[in-house]
Amino acid sequence: MRDSGTDLSRRGAVTEGTDVSCRSAAGAKADRRIAWWLVWAYPPRFRREVGLGLVDAIEDRMRARREAGASALGARVPAILDTMRNAPAEWMATLRATLGVRLKPGTTGDGNPPHEMSGFSRTSGGRTVIDKLMQDVRYALRLWKRRPGFALVALLTLALGVGANTAMFSIVNAVLLRPLPYAHADRLVVVWGRQPGNPRSLMAYREYDALRAQNHTFDELSVFLGQSVNLTGVSEPQRLLGNFITGSLFDVLSLKPERGRLFTDAESQPGRAKTVVVISHDFWERTFNKDDGAIGATLTLNGNPLTVVGVLATPFDSRTVPADGFFLGYDVYIPAGLFPVPGGLTNAGPSMLMAGRMKSGVTLSAARADFDVITKRLEISDPKSQAGRSTNLELAHETLVGDSRTGLMLLLSAVGAVLLIACVNVSNLLLARAVDRQREIALRAALGASRLAVTRQMLVEAGLLAAASAGLGLLLGRWSLQALTWLRPPNVPIPAEIALDQSVLLFTAGIAIVVAVLCGLAPALRTSRPDVSRVLQTGFRRGSGTGGRTRDVLVVAETALSVALLAVSGLIVQSMMALQHVNVGFDTANVFTLQFRLPPAKYPKPEDIARFFKQTIERVQAVPGVQSVALVRRVPFSGNWGDTPFVVEGRTAAAGSEPRAGQNMISPDYFRAMRIPLLRGRDFTDRDDLQSPPVVVVNQTLARTIWPDDDAVGKHIKVPESPEWLTVIGVVGDAKHRTATEPALPQLYLAHYQVPLIFSSLVARTAVPPMSIANDVRRAIWSVDKDQPVWSVASLDDIVARSHGSARFLASLLAIFSGVALALAASGIYGVMSYSVTERTHEIGIRLALGASAGRVLREVVGRGLALTSVALLIGIAGAAGLGRLARGVLFGVTPGDPATLAAAAGLLALVSLAACYIPARRAARVDPVVALAEE
Repeated sequence: MRDSGTDLSRRGAVTEGTDVSCRSAAGAKADRRIAWWLVWAYPPRFRREVGLGLVDAIEDRMRARREAGASALGARVPAILDTMRNAPAEWMATLRATLGVRLKPGTTGDGNPPHEMSGFSRTSGGRTVIDKLMQDVRYALRLWKRRPGFALVALLTLALGVGANTAMFSIVNAVLLRPLPYAHADRLVVVWGRQPGNPRSLMAYREYDALRAQNHTFDELSVFLGQSVNLTGVSEPQRLLGNFITGSLFDVLSLKPERGRLFTDAESQPGRAKTVVVISHDFWERTFNKDDGAIGATLTLNGNPLTVVGVLATPFDSRTVPADGFFLGYDVYIPAGLFPVPGGLTNAGPSMLMAGRMKSGVTLSAARADFDVITKRLEISDPKSQAGRSTNLELAHETLVGDSRTGLMLLLSAVGAVLLIACVNVSNLLLARAVDRQREIALRAALGASRLAVTRQMLVEAGLLAAASAGLGLLLGRWSLQALTWLRPPNVPIPAEIALDQSVLLFTAGIAIVVAVLCGLAPALRTSRPDVSRVLQTGFRRGSGTGGRTRDVLVVAETALSVALLAVSGLIVQSMMALQHVNVGFDTANVFTLQFRLPPAKYPKPEDIARFFKQTIERVQAVPGVQSVALVRRVPFSGNWGDTPFVVEGRTAAAGSEPRAGQNMISPDYFRAMRIPLLRGRDFTDRDDLQSPPVVVVNQTLARTIWPDDDAVGKHIKVPESPEWLTVIGVVGDAKHRTATEPALPQLYLAHYQVPLIFSSLVARTAVPPMSIANDVRRAIWSVDKDQPVWSVASLDDIVARSHGSARFLASLLAIFSGVALALAASGIYGVMSYSVTERTHEIGIRLALGASAGRVLREVVGRGLALTSVALLIGIAGAAGLGRLARGVLFGVTPGDPATLAAAAGLLALVSLAACYIPARRAARVDPVVALAEE
């Protein structure tokens, strides 16, 4: 009988042995898998060469440690640590091998002995890549020291291009690329009204109510409108910048109070608005000296006492933000329900701006579709006021700076062309010097220097130039920025202060890399593979013409770029000149203007408003030097222009398709003060007031459009502002009101005394310099109302000039960049021709010795230069025509392919090229054959 205990013991031993065997097999399989994973950390070439052997070595090492009693983790961790130490070294070795760097015998890429596991070593001789690079740097610096003039010219040329690009990119970055300084700026949207002929009209409060209640795509909507307000009750009446807003604007922009609180949306609604006000930090500092006692103080604005409840914390430095003054940048923030509009805000027509913050994940197209549905409902429910109206949604960033995009990108392209021209010039300089060093390069090649080593040395020299020019270019860019921001016109949304931030520094670093490649690549490729036997056996003579074709191609390229830039600049300058001489329909000389706004609380009735204006005109007319004076709702070229639909008696038009015209309210003598000719009928008189039948004067374009075969005088029209028919009493000449570039548009002039408005402007024609009467006019107005502030005191010439500010700014900068490009192109042509003469001195000497005339030599040299210029002109003119089409949006009075401008640009550059060619040609013609042959 078998002993059961012995049997059990044997079975246990068998089972235990089986388990150990299984665990051992599983562990070995895991070790093999881990070894393969570790080998994948090495470079591909290394894996191909030693991968299988390294897998076996790692696996053997882990098995040996396990057999020595180590745990699975203890056996594998050393292998992992070895890989972490050795794999990066192999990657460095591979990188250095790719760059042509040799390693010390028996070392890996880091100079250390190869790792034990692989059993493989990389051997060869030489220095590390850092040593070689430093040697190239020292050699380049010695070359600069030997020829400092060359280094200085190259450095300044590149620094000029880098500095201009740094300055312009800083502006583009600050205006176009940098997001607005508000929370969720990418979701901020401005909502405009859209109507026939005007895609950016104001919104009515009733539209805001409907859109806010019915939309599904916005977190919050608000309305606001910047208006000047009068601050009285202080030592001298002041005009403040006010923003009438719903409290939801604070939520849309995620704004917080610095002191006190912000008023709520409920406190800003029409009919329930509280008499409160929030002041800006700047106004708090300026008026209250940052005193916390400002909270609870009373400000009398437009005659209404408002209690200060808070100071708004501005989330940014206003000096560094473009287009400040759209959302923020105001002195005081007033509830929209207090906005002074006849009949109340809820019953008013389009009079507010609207903005909102889209919900997260909502696209602009989805928001537009949502609003289209709502506006169609509004049109169905109220066809009279909503006919033809819809909404136009724009990202806030586009609204604030989008109009500047074309001009700024054109300027950035121009400075990019200047940089390319500078790079070509320096590349030509480096190529010429590399050709001079051909014998040296051949000797280095004969002694074992690889082509890669020669190329590297050339690129290092170009890289040093690029790095130095980037540093100097940053300084030049900073100084240029200060000049540009100081010269910027007020209607160009360039911040007052622009910092060279991280984006600009990265851009400049990128430019430096591009400059290094552009400047160094052509010389490196052209000279890095010399014909050693020819150079060393026969010697290197400049007349061999090495590199001549490459230099010719480069000079053609830079000249073509210069022609294109010069032509586009000519188009812009010609547009500017056309703007200066365009007939605007009135005489801007000796006209004084100012604006004021009457407080509704003080002048609640139309009769009170009309009385103030009549008395003001009488007092100003008595000022010495004033010839004629009048009131006008909007001074030409002062912005804020819209149009209005009107109905012609006896004609019907579908809702939304009525004729439209610009509209202005003027007092008697306006046409005389502005020297707008009266063609038919009569002007307004003082009798055209609230008690007389409503009348209107139209311009010639409207008369010809509406009554082409009839006299407009005596006809009747109706506008939304008047329930009665207006009788046309006169026709005047066309005058431009929005911009000088617009065509003559239909225009209505209503009698100011029949439609008294609390906001108006005053124009006065003077017999003396307009601004010399400014103080006298102020005193005349204050003699009528001592609390009435006035602002925007300026001559009409200045107003028109400011309206051209952006065009003048663009033209001036392009002219400067074109001048720089022209100078660089001339120096490039001169350099190529001068070098050509120098390297052909021996040949020219022989020809002169054999009887060639000096005149023939001169003609040949000049002819070669002009041949290069001719090719460049053809390419450049074709490029200019294409660039001109891109600049079409900023042109006026000239076509993109204007033959006269293109011919002028080509002619100017041809003359400059001729001069640049003539100087070396004259030197060639004066070569002394004896001296030339002796030098050889």
